[in-house]
Amino acid sequence: MLFSQVQKVFYFLFFFRFIYSQTNVAIVSEKVGTEIDIHENRFYRIFPDEKGFLSAQIVDIGNGKFRITIVKQIQGMETTVRRYIDQSEFQKIQNKVDHLPDFTKERKIEMYEGMDFIRAEKIINDIPKPQFIVIKHSDNKKLRGTLLKVEDNILYVQGPSIIEKISLSDLDRISYRDSFGKYDKYKNYFFVGTGLLGFIGAYSYNSQRAVIYNDYNIPRNDIAFYRYLNGIILGLIFSSEVFDAVSTLLTSSETIILSEAEYNEENYNQ
Repeated sequence: MLFSQVQKVFYFLFFFRFIYSQTNVAIVSEKVGTEIDIHENRFYRIFPDEKGFLSAQIVDIGNGKFRITIVKQIQGMETTVRRYIDQSEFQKIQNKVDHLPDFTKERKIEMYEGMDFIRAEKIINDIPKPQFIVIKHSDNKKLRGTLLKVEDNILYVQGPSIIEKISLSDLDRISYRDSFGKYDKYKNYFFVGTGLLGFIGAYSYNSQRAVIYNDYNIPRNDIAFYRYLNGIILGLIFSSEVFDAVSTLLTSSETIILSEAEYNEENYNQ
């Protein structure tokens, strides 16, 4: 009996505390309501420096003080952090939101059109591979190399000496080529050209060498022919690699931003 009464008192206090906390939620503006979600935060930039932001709520704790409860996602795990501000800081947030337009469906679509980081996983998986890329990751580190594959959101990039493994979550931006094959129609002409260059190289080499005679004082034309053949074969062997390199250089590259922090740096901190 006593336990039941204590239990009722506990439930009453818990319910009272819940109601009290809800009635003391500070409304920043009618434009965002009692809880600031991830989309509203991106549009109004209320907490622009909170990495992994999911939602936030501001509660008036009295005496001109406010508690901000922020839910974030860090490395796939949800965590809650608390910040405390005074009346003047709360007023600044209100003024910031009030001076911006309403967050309509049309403005939401327009806002997300330029946010490639929202589609980072799909973009990375759709990049033609292998290909040469330039990436910025992990606090302004740059890496140039060949993107070999992507597995479980890990990029395998062949650097000068080793294969680097870069997590997609650490990526800030990437420069790559969206398509290949634009110059494939010239590939056969290119092979003929490199073969001809090999022949010319062999001809130049032969012209600088003395004529070799056999035991019967007959010129060894077969050696010269062998050098011509080697020159043509070498030209054809390297033609594919040279063609790929030239066509890559002639194909325009695209640079996209893959992190929200980099997006903010590019668009708001200039």
